Amino acid sequence: MKKKKKILIGTMMFVLILLAILLWIILGNRAENQTKVITKNLKIEEMEQTEKEEKEIQNKEEIKVNLPEYQNMKQEIGGYKVIGKLTIPKIQLEKYILEKTDEKSLKLGITKIYGPAINQEGNFCIVGHNYQSSFGKLKKLEVGDSFTLTDTYQRSVNYIIYEIQKVSPDNTACLNQDTRGEREVTLITCTLGAIQRLIIKGIEVYD
Repeated sequence: MKKKKKILIGTMMFVLILLAILLWIILGNRAENQTKVITKNLKIEEMEQTEKEEKEIQNKEEIKVNLPEYQNMKQEIGGYKVIGKLTIPKIQLEKYILEKTDEKSLKLGITKIYGPAINQEGNFCIVGHNYQSSFGKLKKLEVGDSFTLTDTYQRSVNYIIYEIQKVSPDNTACLNQDTRGEREVTLITCTLGAIQRLIIKGIEVYD
C-alpha cells in the first residue's frame, strides 16, 4: 500500500513538473510573440512618422519651388538688388528694400544695413534718410502701430512696434541680434540735422 502511494505521489509530481514546464514554454512563447508584435508596431509607427516628415519636407520644397519670385516686385533699382518691401499703412509708406547700404543706395530708397535674411529669426535692420519720400514720416509712428515686410516670393510677416527711442549716432545697440528666437525689425533714420538717430523696433505679430 505504501509503495503504491509513493508511486502515485511520484507520478503526480512528475505530471506537475511537466505541466510547469509546459506552462513556462507557453508563457515564454506568448511573451516572445507580444514582444515581436510591439516591436513590429513600433517599427510601423517609426516608418509612418518618417514618411510623414518626408512628405512635409517635400511639400515645403514644392511650395518654395512653385512660388514665383519677383512676380509683383521689382528685381533691382539703380543696379541694387531688391530683397523685399516695407509697408507702413499709418504713414502710407510702401518702399522696396535694397540689399546693400551705401551712399548711392540710400539716395534711391531704404536699405538693409544689418541682420538675417528678410523675415527670418533675428533682428532685420533697415536704414533710410529722413526724406519725406523715405523715412521722413517715421516720427509720426507710435508704440502699437503695425507694419509689414514682404519677401520676393510675396510672403508677408506683420510686425507691431514695441519701442521707439532716440540715440546718439555712435550708439549701435539697436543692431543687437539677441531676439530670443523671435523675428524682429529695426527701422533707423536721422533726426533733423542728424544730431540723433530715431530707432523704431517691431516684433512679429502672431495670428
